[in-house]
Amino acid sequence: MKNHGFWKGASLALALALLLAGGVCKAALAADQQTKAQVPTYTCSIKVPEPEPADLSTLAKIKADQAMASAQSAFPGAAVKKVELDNENGCLVYSVFLSNGLDVKVDAGNGSVLFHEKAGKEGHEGREGKEEED
Repeated sequence: MKNHGFWKGASLALALALLLAGGVCKAALAADQQTKAQVPTYTCSIKVPEPEPADLSTLAKIKADQAMASAQSAFPGAAVKKVELDNENGCLVYSVFLSNGLDVKVDAGNGSVLFHEKAGKEGHEGREGKEEED
């Protein structure tokens, strides 16, 4: 039974290694979740609660036509192709798609233009967007 001490020590070393590996994996997962933060981030006036309501329009303070006017004011000469009320990164915004190829994010609480980007297939490709400054 001379190997009893060896196996006891090896078992303890293995248990410690597994504990350490678990901690490293947990830290890596947390770091990965932080890097998957949604971009761009907006400073908005209406945060969408969790769980998300089925009808977002009950949260909006402005109507779609006001959002369209804000987008067209920011980009004169562009016609509105489509408007959607969206939960973008936890913010309630109107996505106003313009004839110039831009997807303009308008705050559904105060009508300010928050962001714009070149619209892609899903409205999130071609990130050439810029945050709007007040």
